[in-house]
Amino acid sequence: MPPIATLPMYDWPERRAETDARWAKLRDALRAEGFDAPETLTRDGDLEMLWLSPDLLIGETCSHPLATVLDGRVRYVATPVHRVPGCGNATYRSAILRKGSDADMPAPRRTFAPRFAPKAVAGRQAANSADSMSGWVALARDRKALGMAPPDNAEIIWTGSHRASIRAVAAGETDYAAIDCVTWAIAQEHEPAAKDVYVAGWTASRPALPLITSLRNDGETLARIRRAVLSAISAVVLKQPFEVSPLPDRRP
Repeated sequence: MPPIATLPMYDWPERRAETDARWAKLRDALRAEGFDAPETLTRDGDLEMLWLSPDLLIGETCSHPLATVLDGRVRYVATPVHRVPGCGNATYRSAILRKGSDADMPAPRRTFAPRFAPKAVAGRQAANSADSMSGWVALARDRKALGMAPPDNAEIIWTGSHRASIRAVAAGETDYAAIDCVTWAIAQEHEPAAKDVYVAGWTASRPALPLITSLRNDGETLARIRRAVLSAISAVVLKQPFEVSPLPDRRP
């Protein structure tokens, strides 16, 4: 089978051209290293199956799956650096969004302080999925660290995507959601519902979304893939590309 590549995590329909341009840079750099990089990205199919495919040349995932279902089953390549408010050097935070306007915005919106008042997480939570670092795990861990009780099962609405979570908060169907800062920046440009929510606080920073390759690629092949990635885009090779701490046991 020919090699496959997938960059699904920020690939909103409105941003397909930007994702394709990002892939073009990576593709050309990989070809310069001698790889038969595909002309276009794979956008169909189950994500976990794509991530675990023996034909995966390069793929984008989340740090939580990397620490759980993908642990020992893929090779970590590098972590891209995104330049939006809330991001660091291959790290990101999640914005805690509530219904309202910027007039309701507290100080942490400007300082990115990794603390938030209990009222920021009061009520019903919208979350994209239980295996999402930015949408569920980060906030669950921060709440525990701050001595706050987790939401009851009845207070969690699983939406399936960050975009759906933003819309649920804006519509008053739920009270708050944690959305990673890159998605939040994209939403402010492309999602009308973003005008009806505000940032009530921020989570602590975590390793950002990693790039991976198939486990069957040996060390020399991984080094060539990594060299291509680092030459094409702003990225960092992290010693610890995911957060090591107890995993929340909540499931949809």
